Amino acid sequence: MKLHIARLQEAVRRMVEDRGPYWAPDPSDVYLADRVAALREAGGAEAAGQAAAGRYLAEVIVAAVALANSYGIPLQQAFNEASWPADLTEGPLWSERPLPLPETVARLEAAAEPVRRTIAFDRSEARQGSDPSVVALRRLLPGLLTAAMAGFASHEELSEQLVRLLESTRSMDRAAEESEFDPSRAESVRIIRPVQMETFCPFAQKSVLWGPPAYDEGRSFGDNMKASLPAVRRFLRIQDRDVIDGFVYAFPTRVFGETFDDLTQLFRNFVEFLHRNLTEAAPAGLDPAIAADPKWFFVLEGEECFISVFAPCYPHDHSRYMNGVEGHFLFMLQPEAAILRVLTKDDYHPRSEAIRQRFQDGFQRYPLADLEIDRFLLPLRADDPPVRWYELAPTL
Repeated sequence: MKLHIARLQEAVRRMVEDRGPYWAPDPSDVYLADRVAALREAGGAEAAGQAAAGRYLAEVIVAAVALANSYGIPLQQAFNEASWPADLTEGPLWSERPLPLPETVARLEAAAEPVRRTIAFDRSEARQGSDPSVVALRRLLPGLLTAAMAGFASHEELSEQLVRLLESTRSMDRAAEESEFDPSRAESVRIIRPVQMETFCPFAQKSVLWGPPAYDEGRSFGDNMKASLPAVRRFLRIQDRDVIDGFVYAFPTRVFGETFDDLTQLFRNFVEFLHRNLTEAAPAGLDPAIAADPKWFFVLEGEECFISVFAPCYPHDHSRYMNGVEGHFLFMLQPEAAILRVLTKDDYHPRSEAIRQRFQDGFQRYPLADLEIDRFLLPLRADDPPVRWYELAPTL
């Protein structure tokens, strides 16, 4: 078997998609810590405990890979950056194998602790960048995975345990809901997928997206937005280390209406809520005079963000066309950090122009408004003047 980290990552993604996270209701990082603790106990046990260690190590690996999937971390790239081979059969990974179990556990605990600390920070109320000891998961997970691999005598043994573990999930009932909401598996991420795959933006297909809990029609707009805050704050907090490309809200049109006027008022309320809760000006609302300044940008908890608005009322020749998706308005926060990951400051403007030209070549005009605030909610027709949505009074 040709064991490769990218293929393992894809296999774990399929497993979670098919069966759900079998470790639920625990989040994957809590389950990972539990398996490390089980390994510690097995390290001092008799032969039966030692025999269980292979299963525990495989479970640590699968949980760590699932964590990478949730954060959108391409493990092949992360392994390359850490100078580890992505081909898990290569010699450098197996030169000292297997380590005695107590030594494997010690290495694993040392590698797991900074992962725990990073995720705890992401869940906290701390401001972005306020703890310099927090390290990007893309830098930590290769060390955690190779520490777990150290307990196996060979890649054949590792492959056998992973195959056995993944096959065992086929007979499990579909997993229960996790006790902690996973933004990488949000309903809005599923809803926007056809738009993501069909757009002329060359970066969209590989973009990693998060979203809030599904919109609860039995609750108010304000309550739904409040429920989204933990996930969106976590999304923003991650941006100076690990980069998620976008955060997507999906608002059902059967609640908010289907017309462009309905869309405009909803978007005004959406931006107002975020402004009152996530900007330096909070709890003040958006000031239209300030927002119309050419130097204005939308900054949420220290992270500059763009907002792309998609709606069923946009026609097929519009750059915000929904590609057949009906029933929702979609608002996507795009942090500047994610944009600069694919467009450097030096080539930002020429490549942005090239992207708009791709839309033009696909018979979807994409003119660029002069003001940043006029680039969020686009008019229905390319030649129409900008939509002054920010001049509306919010109805929160």
